[in-house]
Amino acid sequence: MAANKASTSIPKGYTFLNHECFVSTLGKEMFRDLSKKAYDRNPDEHDMYIYNDFYAYGCLDLVDKTLSTVNAKIAKKGFEDAYFLLEGLALWNDFEGSWPMCDDGKRTKKTDKAYGALVVATLRGLEEEGKLDLQHLPNLESFLKVTVRWADQMRGQSCPASYGPYCKRLGAEIVKNKTSEYIEQERAWLTEWIAELEAEDQAEVREEMKEQEEERAADKKAPKPWYANAGNVDEDNLVLSRVWKDYKAYLATVPKGPMRGPSWDISKWPASLKQEFSFDNEEDFD
Repeated sequence: MAANKASTSIPKGYTFLNHECFVSTLGKEMFRDLSKKAYDRNPDEHDMYIYNDFYAYGCLDLVDKTLSTVNAKIAKKGFEDAYFLLEGLALWNDFEGSWPMCDDGKRTKKTDKAYGALVVATLRGLEEEGKLDLQHLPNLESFLKVTVRWADQMRGQSCPASYGPYCKRLGAEIVKNKTSEYIEQERAWLTEWIAELEAEDQAEVREEMKEQEEERAADKKAPKPWYANAGNVDEDNLVLSRVWKDYKAYLATVPKGPMRGPSWDISKWPASLKQEFSFDNEEDFD
């Protein structure tokens, strides 16, 4: 998994989400699309109360649909397409993270297990095609890092999330194989991205970077790297065909839509129906 040379300019099809996260433009677009759809499903954003967990299940519906699309891509050996979809989902999970808060813990565990199985199948498929490296996927380190962060969070929800240690192992290999030249090149990409921002945004990013550097300098104990505690996948835990069958079987037993209202997308509700659930009518809620 070599860290091969790339161009001095930011590679075509890639950008930064922020100064710490280098992403594909496809992943960023997916992240924005999911964020917009989630916004349209959030009762708080519409000054409404519908029922507890409406938003969590509305987000979970987005996750289910995305995972089904990823699984279809993998079935056709479209591992790069699957990778960019998973990147967008991982970025959105990291930003939003509401769906694991739903009151169906069993569904949360099965969903995260399906997600992990798809991540592992995608990365292994890319590896078999000789594309699991920074030459083919310059954002691979960021992808693994955000996926690991999500896995760590899901372990806090009593999920095994064994895809986390697996992604850490891949990340450790990438970091180990990076040359000083490649690291300087990554810094040049960041400098280029910052220079393209508006003056106010540039100042904000530089101030954030300065504060982080000061915090690191003041920390007497160096933090563990994000890929610490790397490991291998529990093969019995993340066999995609088995996990996917179990996941879909469970989905067949749960409601397909909300308990109240015509759809998860509140922006499509008629105004009269929205008014029924408005905060102005809060005294009428059960």
